[in-house]
Amino acid sequence: MKTMTTILVTTFCVFISFSSHAQNDCNVTLSLFAENVKTKNYSEATPQLTYLRENCATLNYAIYAHGEKVLKDKLKQATDKQSVALELIQLYTDRIKLFPEKTKKGMFLPKIGALMINYKIGTIEEQYNVFDEAFETDKANFKHPRYLYHYFELYYTMYTSGNHGISLEDLIEKYETINEKFAAEKQRLSKIKSEAAYKNSIGIDTFSKKMTLLVETEMTCEILLPMYREKFKANKNNAAWMRKAASKLDAKDCKDDTLFIELVEAIDALEPNVKSKFLLYKIHTRKGNTVKAKSYLEQYLALETDGTKKGNILSNLGSEAAKKGQKSKARNYYLDALKVDPSSGRTYLNIARLYGSSANECGTDEFSKRAIYWKAAEMARKATKVDPSVKSEANELMLFYMQSAPSTTDIFNKGYKGGEKIALKCWVGGHVIVPKL
Repeated sequence: MKTMTTILVTTFCVFISFSSHAQNDCNVTLSLFAENVKTKNYSEATPQLTYLRENCATLNYAIYAHGEKVLKDKLKQATDKQSVALELIQLYTDRIKLFPEKTKKGMFLPKIGALMINYKIGTIEEQYNVFDEAFETDKANFKHPRYLYHYFELYYTMYTSGNHGISLEDLIEKYETINEKFAAEKQRLSKIKSEAAYKNSIGIDTFSKKMTLLVETEMTCEILLPMYREKFKANKNNAAWMRKAASKLDAKDCKDDTLFIELVEAIDALEPNVKSKFLLYKIHTRKGNTVKAKSYLEQYLALETDGTKKGNILSNLGSEAAKKGQKSKARNYYLDALKVDPSSGRTYLNIARLYGSSANECGTDEFSKRAIYWKAAEMARKATKVDPSVKSEANELMLFYMQSAPSTTDIFNKGYKGGEKIALKCWVGGHVIVPKL
C-alpha cells in the first residue's frame, strides 16, 4: 500500500512538472512569437504560430491577433492563395470559438465571407450565409462598407439566378435593410473627426450607390406597381408595409399612379403623421385641388415639431409665391418661417430680395422709390447676424442695396438730416428711416 501511494505521488508530481514545463514552453514561445510579429520576422513567426495553435490554443487570444498578420503576409506571397485563405479562415473560426468575448462576430465573420468570395471558396449561398450570420447576430459591429455591399451583392446574385426562392419584394426588403444600416453608420461617423471615419464615410457613399445601381433595373414603376397593387388588399391594415411600399413608389417617381395616392390616404387614415399630411398636400397641389391641399398643409404644419423642417417648407412656399408675383403672400410665408426657425439667414435674404425688387412699386419719385433699398439692406444685415453660412452673400447683397439707396448727397439735397420716416405706400407697408448724415 505504501509502495502504491509512493507511485501515485511520484506520477502526480511528474504530471505537474510536465504540465508546468509545457505551460512554460507555451509562454516562452508566445513571447518570441509576439516579438517576431512586431519586427515583421514572419518566417520565424510561422512555425511558432503552428506550435502555439497545436499545443497552446487557449493560452491567449494574442495568438490569433498576431496570427492574422502572419497569415495575411503569407497570403500575399503565396502561389496557392486558396490554401492560405483557408488557413486564415480557420484562424478566424478558431478565434471566434475560443475567444468569443474578444472576437466580435460582426467584424470577423465578414472577413471570412470576403476571403470566400475573393478566393472562390464555397457556394454563393454558403458565402451569403456567413455575412447573414454576422448581420443577424451582431449587426452593431457589422460596419465595414465593402462587406455590407458584399452581403447585398450575394443576395442579389441569388435573386437573379432564380434558384433560391427570393422574390422581388424580398430583394427590396434586403436593399432597404442594408441601406438603413448604411445611413445609421453614416450618421455615427459624422460625429467622429478622424481620417478613418472620413474614409469610411466616403466608402459608404460609394457602395450605397453601387448597391442602388444593382436594383435600378429591377425596381421600375412598371414592375413595382402591379406587385404592390396585388398585395395592397391584404395589407390595408398593415401601416408598416404600406409605408415601405409608398416610400419605394415615391423614390421611383411613381407618384402619379392612383395606387400611390391610395396608399398615402390609407396610411393617413390608419396612422396620420407629418409625412402623410405633407404627401397629401403635394398630391392635391399637383391635382389642382386647392382647398384639400391647403387643408393638408395646415394639418402638416400643426403636426411638424422640427423647426428647421417646418421653416424650410414655409420658406419654399414663400419662394413659390414670389415666383408668381405674390409678394405680400411670399413675405407672410417667410415671416412665418422665421417664427419657427429664426436662425435661417437664407429666409432673411429672400425677404431682402423681395424688397429690393419693389423699388418701382413703392414711391412717387426717384428718392422715395430708392428708399426701399434701405429696407432691403436691413434684411440682409439681419441675415449676417443669425446665420454665418450666408454671411459673405449677405454682405455683398447689403453693399449692393446700400449703393442703390439714396446717397448722403441725395439725403442732404432732399433736406433731410436723418431719422425721418418715409412711408412705403405699396404692398410692403410701414416705413423706412432715413440714415443720419
